[in-house]
Amino acid sequence: MNILTRIAQLLATIAPGLPIYKEQQSGGFQEPSFFVSSIGDQVQPELFSRQKRTHSYQVVYFPDPAKPNSDMNEMKFKLMDQFLELKDFATIRDRNFKPVDGALTVTFDVWVWAYPQDDTPKQQTLKPVNPTAKPEPELPERMKRIGGSTHVE
Repeated sequence: MNILTRIAQLLATIAPGLPIYKEQQSGGFQEPSFFVSSIGDQVQPELFSRQKRTHSYQVVYFPDPAKPNSDMNEMKFKLMDQFLELKDFATIRDRNFKPVDGALTVTFDVWVWAYPQDDTPKQQTLKPVNPTAKPEPELPERMKRIGGSTHVE
């Protein structure tokens, strides 16, 4: 699932029933509604071929035309409280809220750490070092193995 879809899903939970657009509409946007778009990406190399990728997005909220200012203000506080994390994926960072041309514009970043996929074959089985060695005896219930040492409770 891509990041734009995750953003749209989060907006749908915050404001159920409102249209969420990811593409420009030839006939204009229904109001109230959201428009979500990517506004830039940045890649910073890290150690071991990893990358910190910063994806920047913009959400535009088109308010109810009957009460635009109060609707924008209400949605701003709702987004400040609830637009925090893309569930099981990433935290939404550097959120900025600004009214622009009668709409509420929210810009923010999503950080992702990426690393190359390693398809090299891994060890499939373990060969015993000493096949004639006796197995380790079972420890009593009150004793546990912790970090290679025996711990008595």
